Amino acid sequence: MSGLKERIRGVNLSGWFILEPWVTPSLFAATGATNETELQQVLGSAEYSERLRRHYETFVSEFDFNRMAAIGFNAVRLPVPWHVFGSQGDSLAHIPAIDYVDRAMEWAAKYDMRVLLDLATVPGGQGDSNEGATTPETAADWHSTSNGRHVALNVLDNLAERYGSHDALLGIELLDSPVMSVRRGLFNMTEGIPSHYLRNYYRDAYELVRARMGDDKLVVFSASGHPEMWKRFMSGSKYRNVCMDVHLYHYRDDTAVDITSPQGISQAVARNRRLIRTARSCGFPVLVGEWSAAAVLSSSSVTPEGRAAYERVFISSELASFAEAAGWFFQTWKTEKRIPSWDARVALAPLERAMID
Repeated sequence: MSGLKERIRGVNLSGWFILEPWVTPSLFAATGATNETELQQVLGSAEYSERLRRHYETFVSEFDFNRMAAIGFNAVRLPVPWHVFGSQGDSLAHIPAIDYVDRAMEWAAKYDMRVLLDLATVPGGQGDSNEGATTPETAADWHSTSNGRHVALNVLDNLAERYGSHDALLGIELLDSPVMSVRRGLFNMTEGIPSHYLRNYYRDAYELVRARMGDDKLVVFSASGHPEMWKRFMSGSKYRNVCMDVHLYHYRDDTAVDITSPQGISQAVARNRRLIRTARSCGFPVLVGEWSAAAVLSSSSVTPEGRAAYERVFISSELASFAEAAGWFFQTWKTEKRIPSWDARVALAPLERAMID
């Protein structure tokens, strides 16, 4: 399979190489830490590194790939940090995770799956356009750091060199979901990374990774929540097999929908289709890099069985709304607490394989 000749039906492997408290709360239990930096500061480098090694070793195994393939998934989206090759250059130590990425590639090949490598963190922070505007995660200082751009390009180059010819590589996503600065009115710009900075970074990153891997591998960039802003981007003939990634969530802020009402589900489906169509109008195939079953259930009296039924209808409606996309990745494959809206083993397991296909 090359490029997008086969429709992508995948899951994210969130929380494996970038710790997330909602995915693996046991790693953060009784520490008071809410992210990796705080966790290392609380535990100290030695204990933190040992805990991290155990987590890398056990959180995802060959059994997971076996089960994913059996359910009907043909791809994984694998978020990796900028220090995936290790780093000793700052006040925090980062042990390498690359040997475990090697394992993921081998397991994917064994079970006829593909891997989209996603550069999900950068020095200084890229913000995260999945987050609400009031959360501290939206601090996007990467573009202001002295070597942030260089570090990001260097890790992409190393990833492309290592895996560019690997049969299991679907492609490389150049940055996960950076907050982009956009115009609000005549004179105001929102906080975030300037669009021209992102455009130049993506062009340079494309040149680097494409030189290391064949045209059949994808190069993916994030819509940053604004697919309409990428018209005439990378439109020259030298740009081959470029995809736009849109993330489609429906559980907060102005995107929240109440799935206990038919109107809520129809609004969500219409929004999905509209954003995918907008992205495609810019000239790119579209991947839904992240989506989930999370939404609003307005009635406090909804039983667990009722919730499961509503979410099942919602999931099938969302899958139908992705018809014009080249594929999708559910967020995420597994969580320690088996969170129903977010854990694919719970959310998607009841679906007939034909619905996933």
